[in-house]
Amino acid sequence: MKTFLAFLMALFIILTFMGEKTEAKFISETKFMMDTTVSITVDGSHQDIQKAFSAIEKINFLMNDYIPSTEISVLNRKGTNKLSCDTRQVILKAIHFSKITRGAFDITVGPLVRLWQRMGREKRLPTSNELNRALSLVGYKNIKISGDTVKLLKKGMMLDLGGIAKGYAVDKAIEVLRERGVKNALVNAGGDMYCLGEGPSGKWRVGIQHPRNLRKIVGIISVANRGVATSGDYYRYHVINGKRFGHIINPATGWTVQDTPMSVTIIAPNATTADALATGVFVLGPVKGLELINSLPKVEGMIISKGMKIVTSSGWGKYEVKRFY
Repeated sequence: MKTFLAFLMALFIILTFMGEKTEAKFISETKFMMDTTVSITVDGSHQDIQKAFSAIEKINFLMNDYIPSTEISVLNRKGTNKLSCDTRQVILKAIHFSKITRGAFDITVGPLVRLWQRMGREKRLPTSNELNRALSLVGYKNIKISGDTVKLLKKGMMLDLGGIAKGYAVDKAIEVLRERGVKNALVNAGGDMYCLGEGPSGKWRVGIQHPRNLRKIVGIISVANRGVATSGDYYRYHVINGKRFGHIINPATGWTVQDTPMSVTIIAPNATTADALATGVFVLGPVKGLELINSLPKVEGMIISKGMKIVTSSGWGKYEVKRFY
């Protein structure tokens, strides 16, 4: 796992610094946090980078539902909790994306996530009773927010912010860097990233991962002052009865999304939007997903389905540098 992540980071650095022609001194540091590899590149100082890492770590200790002391873990256990401004903002943003994706993105999938994790360990598919029990606890409309207090209206509900928290953490890191006067930077949290300003040779160049051959890329995009995120079935999945079951779950059916699509890449004004929409569009599929992307201002996307069938939004071409498939 760590070897593969190191390969991806090396590939990204190669794309970033290809054709270097400026005299700006960029520095990079990488840490393993939020259950992924986080890399920060700036034309600033090591102190700038450390402040950005601290911003990401703060979000992790608020929203990681696998750490018992976090606000989200307490909310999941008790069904109600007073939350910080950051956590409330993420939940409010998540509800917004649930509405525009008509429930395809839903942070109340926690019970389904835990069910499929158990299925992966036990190497079996869920029974109808197990699936229906978890499904009965899913529904973003059962989140009630009153002031700084959030309540889950059904006992046993669990929030899972895995589809939005990393994007939000990236945006908070960028916010810190901007406050410190950094004009050019890239924060990449396992594929959820924000490209601030420009890199050493102009706009930041990002490779789109091939969803089945992880040593290859599908193409290269060039972006500045935009968030980029990819959701795919190639990084986290379970093999049950010889079949691959990815980690992205359809909140309407309780089943994981299979083969179509295999990956979704979103370019958006910020990393939070890109992160949430990448997941939502993945669940919606290539037809409804592309319709949604084309309906949203300043949002573009690429959807790769089984057989390497690729569709892109109407404005994707203005970011694309090269396509290999």
